[in-house]
Parts: sequence; C-alpha cells; structure tokens
Amino acid sequence: MHAIPAARRKLIERIATAARSLKRRGDPVAPDSFVKLYYHGVAEEDLAQYTPEELAAAALGHLRFAAQRRRGKPAIRLYSPSEDAAHTFVEVVVEDMPFLVDSLAMVLNQAGCIIDLMVHPVLAVRRDRAGRLLDVVEESAAQPPLFRESWQQIRIDRIVDEHKLQALHDRIAETLEDVRLAVTDWQAMCAQATAIGAEIERDADGAHAGDAREIKALLDWMVDNHFTFLGYREYRLRRGRSEDVLEALPDTGLGILRARPNRHLEPTRLRGELRERARDPERLIITKANSIATVHRATYLDYIGIKVLDRAGNVTGEKRFLGLFTSAAYSHSPLHIPLLRHKIQRVIDHFGLPPDSHDGKAVLHVLETYPRDELFQARVAELTRIVRGVVNLYERQRVRVFARRDPFGRFYSALIYVPRDRYSTRVREKIEEVIRATLHATAIESQVQLSESALARVHMIIRLPSDGGRRVDVEALEERIADAVRTWEDRLREALIATHGEMEGRALAERYAGAFPAAYQADVAVN
Repeated sequence: MHAIPAARRKLIERIATAARSLKRRGDPVAPDSFVKLYYHGVAEEDLAQYTPEELAAAALGHLRFAAQRRRGKPAIRLYSPSEDAAHTFVEVVVEDMPFLVDSLAMVLNQAGCIIDLMVHPVLAVRRDRAGRLLDVVEESAAQPPLFRESWQQIRIDRIVDEHKLQALHDRIAETLEDVRLAVTDWQAMCAQATAIGAEIERDADGAHAGDAREIKALLDWMVDNHFTFLGYREYRLRRGRSEDVLEALPDTGLGILRARPNRHLEPTRLRGELRERARDPERLIITKANSIATVHRATYLDYIGIKVLDRAGNVTGEKRFLGLFTSAAYSHSPLHIPLLRHKIQRVIDHFGLPPDSHDGKAVLHVLETYPRDELFQARVAELTRIVRGVVNLYERQRVRVFARRDPFGRFYSALIYVPRDRYSTRVREKIEEVIRATLHATAIESQVQLSESALARVHMIIRLPSDGGRRVDVEALEERIADAVRTWEDRLREALIATHGEMEGRALAERYAGAFPAAYQADVAVN
C-alpha cells in the first residue's frame, strides 16, 4: 500500500484497536487487519468526524454483509444501524470496474441525498465457489484466485420511508447494471467505431472522399480516449407514404443499449421535419440525446449517429453511439480535432479575412473559445451566422441572444451576452425565468464564461416539451432579457435622458450615480 500521512495512520490504529474488541467468531479475516485496509484511503479529516468505535463497527458491518456474494451479482444494502441513528448506510460490494464511485454518487445526488461520508476501497479478496469470503488482502496482491472488488459504504442523511429506500435500492441496482454493461462492451463498441470509419472511407466516391476521411478520423479520435462509449445500436429506416419508421435491429445493441428482458423497444414514427431529417443523406449526426447519463457524469448523453446509405445514396438506417466526450476532448484546441478543424476552416473561409487582420483574429478567437459541444453539433451555416453576430458586438455592452434549435426539436442552445459588470447569479436566474416562461422550457442547463471581455457569456441548453415547444422569436426574447437585467440606475439614466435630453440627461445620471441606497431603490420605482 502507498504511504499515508502520520495523522491518518494514528487514527486508523485507534480504529483497529476498537475493532479487536468487536471480533466475532466466524469473521473471515482479522478485524484489525481489515479496517487498516478498509480506511487506508479515507482522509483524516473525514475519519476525525466519528469515534474509532463507530468507524470500527461500520467497517465490520460491511465485512459481515459481504461475507457471502456470488461472482457477477452485486450485493446492495441500505439500512440504519439503530432506531435513533442520524444516518442511512448505503453499502455495495461488486467487481471492481471504472465509473463505479462517481456513478453511485450521482444516483445519490439525483435522489436528493446528502452524503456525509464515502468510503470506497478496492480490495483483493478470495472466495470459494459458493461465494463465501475467505480472505481480504492488499489490493496490489490481486491475482488468481484473488479478485478485485469495489466495496462502497456511504453515509447519507437518514431515510425513514421504506418506499423511498426501496426506490433508491432499485436505482442503485439499475446503475450498477448500466456500468457493468458499458464496461463489458467497451472494446466491442470501440471495434464498431473503428470498423464503421474504415467502411465509410472505403465506400466513399470521389465527391465525398474528403468528408468520409474526416468522419473516419473523428471515429478513430473518439476511440483514442476522447469518448466514453456507453451504448451502441443499429436501426433500419422503413419508408412509408405518410410517415417513416425507425426501428432497432435485433441483437445489435451493446452497452446500455443492449437488449434487456424488461425493456421493450418501440419503433420511432417520423413525420414532417423529423422525416426529412432522417432522409437527409448527410452521413454524420452529432447532438445530445434526450436522456441523462446513468454512468460516470450526470449530463445529457452525447449522440453520434452514422447514417447507412444504399448504392443510390438513399438513407436505409443508422448506426448510433451514445456516450460522453472525455475531458481531453474539451481541453484540446479545436484546430487539432477531426471534423472541428474543417468546420472552423470553412467558417473562416466564408468571411474571407486575412488571418493576421483584427477581424480575422476576432473570428478565430470566437471559434476557439466557442462552447465545444456547440462546435460539434452546429452546422457550418449556423456557426457562420452566430460567429458573425458575436464578432459584430465589438465589445459593446449590450444584451445579445444567439439561438440554435436542435434538429430533432428537443432543445435550444442559446449564447446570451450581457455586460460583465451587470452579470451576477441573480441576473442568470432572471434570464432563466424569462426563457422558461417564453419557451415553456422543461429544464435549463447554464454555463457561464467570464473573461477579460467587457461581456459575460451564458451558454444555456433549453430543454423543450415533447411537442417541440414554441419557435423562438430571438429579437423579442432579447428585449425581455435586456429588460430583466436592466438595473434601477439604468432605468434612472434612461428617464433622465428622456426628460432632459442626451447630454444633460447623461450628466445628471453621472452626478447621481451611487447616490440612492439599495433600500430606496427597492421601495421606489423609476417613473
């Protein structure tokens, strides 16, 4: 085991001493040795919150719960140690896999649980054929017949309601199964991505060879640790007179999209704009799915679709990946990422500006700092329209809104610029209130960028009702947001200019700037 701070070592020795007095006949390992392994990775400030006796009892309770577990079947328990206990304990024992700790924490946070302590050692264990625990040793010693297991014990604020406990138990079980499927099928999904890229490049005709090479490069880049593959499935597009049908092909699912006994896959019926989109022969679809990931990060899944074409160039189906772009995909320059580098170059070419000119540098800066998900998802024409508007702001302190509608009508992506000295958390909340009321949004995700610019940028993903919601009137929305972020002093300045004219009104506004306390502004409206 790696070295730990002396203060932690002393605390663990006290826990080990307390554990010796709690030894029971039939314990599979010595209690004092076990707790040293169990708490080795827990920070001393976390251990110091509880008595050695409490921590020893909790660890040994977990050990005894894990005494019997068949391989491949997770052990899950939610309980409170006594009737007056302040906490509910969540305990899990499962084969060690990536994403377990963050996925379980995600489930608890989504359920509104307050996590007080999280212990998650990876232990090397020996079990017999019946699953009885025979030994626990240092993780580094894991080799057949030893197996690495993830043991997680999480203290949350107590849950008394039995129905809530059962619902949380079921959510945890579902999440662990999703993690298992994603990890088990990881290599198969990577192999599919590689094979699809090679097939697209091989079959492309001369007119589409460049695009095909870029799609292949993107898929290869994703496989190279830039995309966390969570699911894959193939679909067939059946064309009809009034509607088309997109149906899953049996036995093609991998990861979280693998077929399961309790999940029936209904075909998707496509009409109108969705039907036209499905028939569009543009090969690559990059967007966000309408479901939040259950594995790794609590964010909407990235959806990468590759359309299948017949020899005549008609769309006959789709090969779809679900997952999450990794942190490396967001930290690297977009100029070095397949697909994005070509999009950026096409936008730059559209403006026809010398790269060393002021405006040329401004265009490139906007593109390099553009929200990465938007660079992946937006079409070149959409990017060009929005980049032109952003560059034309020229640091002017005014409110601007640039919106892009998801091709499937599930969300709007909006870039909202407001004067930086006006921006605050309350301003963001006001903007969200305006958008929620205007578009009947079901959910809004916001990310703020504050830099040396005179403008703050808020990127919002605005989830729409199932019917696609309203079409946004950007100018009207812009006016409502501008009104929402306008301060009392802004209104005073406008009133003074309207009453006394531009020059005298501005002079009066500067004279009285800061003269009225917040309490006065709250009580007195500007007429």
